[in-house]
Amino acid sequence: MTNKIVVVGGVAAGATAAAKARRTDENAEITLIEKGNYISYANCGLPYHVGGIITERDKLLLHTPESFGQRFNAKVLINTEAVEIDTEKKRIKTLSHGEANNIDYDKLILANGATPIIPPVKGLDQSEFFMLRTVTQMDDIIEKIKANNPKKAVIIGGGYIGVETAEALKNCNLDVTVIEALPYILPGFEPEAALKIAETMKTSGINIVTGKKATECINNNGRQFIKLDDGTEFEADLLIVSTGVKPDIKLAETAGIEIGELGGIKVNEKMETSIQDIYAAGDVVEKKNIITGKNCLLPLAVPANKEGRAAGCNAAGGQLEFNGVIGTSVVSFEDACVARTGLTYEGAKHHGFNPDFIYVENSDHAEYYPNGNFIFLKLIFDKDSGKILGASASGTTGVTRRIDVISTAIYAGLKVTDLEHLEFCYSPPHGSAKDIINMSGYVASNELRKTGYGVSPQEFLEIYNNKHESIKILDVRTPAEYRQYHHENSENIPLQNLRDNLKNLDKTKVIYVYCAMGFRGYIAAKILRYYGFKAYNILGGFEAVKRFKKL
Repeated sequence: MTNKIVVVGGVAAGATAAAKARRTDENAEITLIEKGNYISYANCGLPYHVGGIITERDKLLLHTPESFGQRFNAKVLINTEAVEIDTEKKRIKTLSHGEANNIDYDKLILANGATPIIPPVKGLDQSEFFMLRTVTQMDDIIEKIKANNPKKAVIIGGGYIGVETAEALKNCNLDVTVIEALPYILPGFEPEAALKIAETMKTSGINIVTGKKATECINNNGRQFIKLDDGTEFEADLLIVSTGVKPDIKLAETAGIEIGELGGIKVNEKMETSIQDIYAAGDVVEKKNIITGKNCLLPLAVPANKEGRAAGCNAAGGQLEFNGVIGTSVVSFEDACVARTGLTYEGAKHHGFNPDFIYVENSDHAEYYPNGNFIFLKLIFDKDSGKILGASASGTTGVTRRIDVISTAIYAGLKVTDLEHLEFCYSPPHGSAKDIINMSGYVASNELRKTGYGVSPQEFLEIYNNKHESIKILDVRTPAEYRQYHHENSENIPLQNLRDNLKNLDKTKVIYVYCAMGFRGYIAAKILRYYGFKAYNILGGFEAVKRFKKL
């Protein structure tokens, strides 16, 4: 008996599910239903075509309905919306160009994705605005730019799409303003890591407004303005809304499929829903977070592909499980890059861990080799178990490689003490003998063992602001570095001269030591501790302190 498999939705989860179902069962009758025109395209690449980096539009179209149908022997229905599921008769009602039809299934996979969250901006529903999630929306933006030659663009939302779209529109010679309601852009990232992107955007001419909400869209004599909650107005010849998405659960909800507390379809590790023979995958489902064991929403392509693969395999009679997500992602603007994995520090606290964090900064390859670029890394770990909980990094080159390593370490359940022992490829052009991952392991392990005497820049600044007269701030860099910039009220004693100057230091004061990035400060704190001083090293050095002064 032929297994009738119907997949609702294309792109990452749906197209992957249909393809895997075919690879699992050559005899299955597979039908893919897609509401739009395109079933398999690189939606993550859309901003790069708008900005002219990907010059050929067809490069984004991974499969046409015809090529997909031919390769996978599947029936592909585009411009067709699934509007109702009869779970008893195992039948789907569809609408295409106003015409209703019914499709029978033995196994059903829901991969209909997410819907955009439209912010409550007065007048927005009567104004022209664009989003950038589909090929059609991309085409509309490009056509708007070609036809109207806009000069000023406003982007509401400073997340992944907002940042990437800002770069695209800048490349189209528009004056771009990004409005983010939260205190900093890329709110899913640690702010001290996201700072790299924000600074690069500002240097590039992007106007970033944070901590303010767009409240009204005003049309005045053919000109469009966005008004903020502080009364500020920005003209918008081109308005982009990128304020996130939520699972598109309407079809599942009306069919009686169980919806989770977060608003996505509940599934098990086989991607099965609460109704037999119905699976779900992609942005429409809640996912288990491997670190917390709790469900989360994570509308990213990588988990959507993996979930679609599992759903397609199981619907076709195979056995495949999806273990969950860690939350690994990256975003860039020009040459600046920020990546993350796992939990943020605040997220770790929220989920009941006893977290701590450290900072390290080091070159992406041997410092003596030309053209090195520094990576800033924040590592989050549990103080009770030593397990790695998350990390964020920023820089230009080598950032994603390090975050991928930490993501793998989290999946494997490694502890920060394990990072001390990991082996990496090394030659001067490609890495360092002690990689920044190893360095993060050394620093975090020292904190666990209580032999590092570290204090975060945040803690130091709070202490300094409250009682700077009762503490000693010691700069152990070279005199030349000190002259270039230094913390106020600090004294410069270079590390190599420290032992000869111990008699000049007051043992009744707590000493906070810093260098540029933390290593010399660590050595200095160890020396001072040996001679009876109460000394602490500022983690990440003065470079980390400067980051927090900018936030």
